[in-house]
Amino acid sequence: MENKVSIVLVDDHVIVRSGLRSLIEVLGNYEVIKEYSDGKELTEAIKAGEPLPDIVIMDLEMPVMDGEATMLWLQKKVPKLKVLILTWDASERKVIDLFRLGVRGYLLKSCTADVLQKAIHDTHTTGYYHSELLQTAMMKKMETNVPVNEVAQHVTEREMMFLRLVCDKNEYTYDNMADILQVHRRTVDGYRESLFDKFNIKSKTGLVMFAIKHGFVEL
Repeated sequence: MENKVSIVLVDDHVIVRSGLRSLIEVLGNYEVIKEYSDGKELTEAIKAGEPLPDIVIMDLEMPVMDGEATMLWLQKKVPKLKVLILTWDASERKVIDLFRLGVRGYLLKSCTADVLQKAIHDTHTTGYYHSELLQTAMMKKMETNVPVNEVAQHVTEREMMFLRLVCDKNEYTYDNMADILQVHRRTVDGYRESLFDKFNIKSKTGLVMFAIKHGFVEL
């Protein structure tokens, strides 16, 4: 029998954890192995030698140690741990910040069971969950084990420069990028649209996820 995908829940609301556990365990071959009320409990368990799960589903806003602080710790200690964030804030800026911290995907707290199942499945099988990723035949071939240069051959040098600026922690505007690249703003828009077309991506968030997934930027 196939081993179940192990999941740890981190949320300060007992009723939320209980509801998630009940839902997850009827969705498929998944098993919630531990629950914690905040990031400190999770990090203390890891330091104590608790087995790492396949996936952590963690609330963003928690007392004691919130999701962002926990991700900073996890990135230093166990960067390969796959974390899905639960949040009410799906603004582009917040989501991009989360991906920069090493989050593998995010879920709105209002999401449906189907979305939850897909997020767990995609995160476990491909390493990431985002609705814009893995939509086309080309993207499906570009799993995390594909060499960066194989993916990069579809991206021009200038597009790559633009892509790295999109992901930069300085959060450059498109006008800033035009100044840095010494091109007209319309040219920057052209780089963006070209990458959108090549990889069936429709947003800045999708571009950041694409760059992180294929190692074009360092977290």
